[in-house]
Amino acid sequence: MSLFLNIEGKIFEVKNRLSFLDTKGEEAELVEEETRELHDLSINLHSLSRVHTSMNWQKARMNWVKEGDANSKFFHNIMSSRQRRNNIHVIQVDGVPLEGVQNIRTAVFNHFTTNYRASIVVQPGVEGLNFQKLSYSQAGNLVRPFTLEEVKQAVWDCDSYKSPGPDGINFGFIKDFLHELKDDFMRFLTEFHRNGKLSKAVNSTFIALIPKVDSPQKLVDFCPIALIGCMYKVLAKVLTNRLRTVLDFVVSDTQSAFVRGKQILDGILIANEVVDEAKRLKKELLLFKVDFEKAYDSVDLNYLNVVM
Repeated sequence: MSLFLNIEGKIFEVKNRLSFLDTKGEEAELVEEETRELHDLSINLHSLSRVHTSMNWQKARMNWVKEGDANSKFFHNIMSSRQRRNNIHVIQVDGVPLEGVQNIRTAVFNHFTTNYRASIVVQPGVEGLNFQKLSYSQAGNLVRPFTLEEVKQAVWDCDSYKSPGPDGINFGFIKDFLHELKDDFMRFLTEFHRNGKLSKAVNSTFIALIPKVDSPQKLVDFCPIALIGCMYKVLAKVLTNRLRTVLDFVVSDTQSAFVRGKQILDGILIANEVVDEAKRLKKELLLFKVDFEKAYDSVDLNYLNVVM
């Protein structure tokens, strides 16, 4: 318990210091030491949060082992708490609060239909750009037939207790019974490799809204996640693991976001150095700030195919 409280205390201190530096950075320029401290604190906060989450998980598992899923007060409290947390009782749309299942359902549908619809705009061309290309052997490795070892690696790379999709199966079940399921998985992957198509049932998905803030008031405060079936997850993981082996050859070294082993905050350090140098040399400088939300959460598949 003392270790748990100590972790919480450190997280509180780090958050306070981060808040102070963020506020100071909005009012005046941070010096180089403060910028480095901001970067280090962000990494430290991430590590502490992971430890804190792991400890909370262990405490929850201990309670569950003691109480079980029997018809007990503990079980019903857990279920009631989860139901209250997941329910959306009221939501604001254009400043107007909406209540009732049908009104909220319509608002959610309209919001995500509008935001995730492909826009009919003139896309910038990619002709003439010097993209790095894979060698024939690297390209061949991406499209070779799937192996059982790849399936095992994909399964064991995933958390055992992730929320299941429409099939109701999580990876804990697959790990325990992979010996019995491996023939079905390999038959499915071989069929996909041969035809490049999926049956409609395999791609069935539950969409869940996860709050991004403690007290969500608007639909932008929720992040939609797709809960897909286990067969689709394994296939996607196998393909992802293959792509990881060649990403270093096609992704620029200067890209600091969405690449394993790199921190998005590195861009802040580089931008700060550029601004400092421009000031020192009295050079004109243009800064272009782009919100990552749209670029990361939605991708135009037709344009992606053109780039690929």
